[in-house]
Amino acid sequence: METTEKTYRPSIEALHKVFTDMCTRTGFTPDSVFEGLLDYIIGYLNPSLTPEPIEGWKFKPQHAETFAQMLDMVMEIYKKEIPRLGWYDPFGDLYMAIHSGGNGKGQFFTPPSVAQVVAQCNVAGWSEPSGQPTPFGHRIIINDCASGSGRMPLAAYVAVLHQMQHEWGYTPAQAEAQRPYLSCEDLDFNCVKMAAINMAFHGCFGEAVVHNTLTEPGEVLLGYIINETMYPFQTDVPSIRKETNPLKFTATRLWALRQKAQQEKQAQPAQPEPTEEPTAGNTKQPVQLSLF
Repeated sequence: METTEKTYRPSIEALHKVFTDMCTRTGFTPDSVFEGLLDYIIGYLNPSLTPEPIEGWKFKPQHAETFAQMLDMVMEIYKKEIPRLGWYDPFGDLYMAIHSGGNGKGQFFTPPSVAQVVAQCNVAGWSEPSGQPTPFGHRIIINDCASGSGRMPLAAYVAVLHQMQHEWGYTPAQAEAQRPYLSCEDLDFNCVKMAAINMAFHGCFGEAVVHNTLTEPGEVLLGYIINETMYPFQTDVPSIRKETNPLKFTATRLWALRQKAQQEKQAQPAQPEPTEEPTAGNTKQPVQLSLF
């Protein structure tokens, strides 16, 4: 008898059961219920006093009770797993669980252990930044142009907070006050919604944006601003606000700066390469490449 190794943590098993029962009871596909759950939670975290109706909502009023139950379970999962693991992505695990038979879009989320190692390698040796602050008063932006459910940015976020306290001499309160700004980008609407919810419940400041960073970096199909309700005064009330103006996002502004710098570089006349007389023991030094 074949066995299939689980790609998710046991903490979502109860949530997975309620989710599956709802699909069976209502006849909706797992993808429809999954997207409905994401939309329900984002609507719940909308900071507006007059929340917008959920576009394309196909569920009946009696289904709201089950979505509310799953929201409660998600919050309990975060409450349990974040202190234990540092960060946790229940939606990536839930998505992998409901598509464990291979009937998804071919998406496989980075294992948490791999995300953690990559993040630690990326921030190793960083020195404390200085200069002008970034959005929300912070000097560090963590950007991922193919973020999926936000695992890599979350791992980097935790790694930077750890470095602040253990290498830069910050107190826990100072590290929280100078937490990085996260910018998650992806082409998949549901991935961006997952990243937005993960960021909100982890207390991150940032944004999650749907756009094509390769062909249309300045165009935004949908985006969310995360945890405005927690700034400048620390609260325990997370928020996710829908936004479609490209100028409101750090991600699109960064892409515009890159594009402008590239255009200016291409417009400059080509300079002849300097010639050097070879000398004993002299080797050509590598050139530092610029990102912008």
